[in-house]
Amino acid sequence: MTPAAANQTRPLRPADVLKHEHRRIEERLGELSDALGVLGERGAENSVLDRIEEIASYIDREMAVHHRKEEECLFPVLAPYLDRHLNLDGRIADHEDLKIMSGKFQAAIDECRDDDSDLFAAQMLRGYGLYIVHLVLEHLLKEDQILFLVAEHCLSEEEEAEIFRRFRTIDTSS
Repeated sequence: MTPAAANQTRPLRPADVLKHEHRRIEERLGELSDALGVLGERGAENSVLDRIEEIASYIDREMAVHHRKEEECLFPVLAPYLDRHLNLDGRIADHEDLKIMSGKFQAAIDECRDDDSDLFAAQMLRGYGLYIVHLVLEHLLKEDQILFLVAEHCLSEEEEAEIFRRFRTIDTSS
């Protein structure tokens, strides 16, 4: 390899964009986990609930856009390269589980706000929140280490260009 070739960077690929989004989401999941750890033994204080709700809202918004990029852009193009053993059903099921858990998480926040001294409600909030953190981290790991590797290996430049066009449509509409 010539020195000039060594200095060239490879072109940005759709999996790179999605991995970057994963890293941003992971950062916020860390913040959420830290905030959940602050829930006191006497229940949840409003300032802590405000912080948890702010982080959770950001994650929900980011995940909604990210899931659209996966489900509407990457998955349809990637599906023909997958077999019955490696399919997209599990990733889509994870997306649905997260939507359900987010609803339960928001209900637990509301329950804590109704009675900030309710220790059980605070513990339920912590449990739902930590489950969400675990679910999302596991999901991101599977995508990073399996699906995105398949995408990087199999997709043509034309398919990647089509995925980027679809990404732009979602980014401009979000």
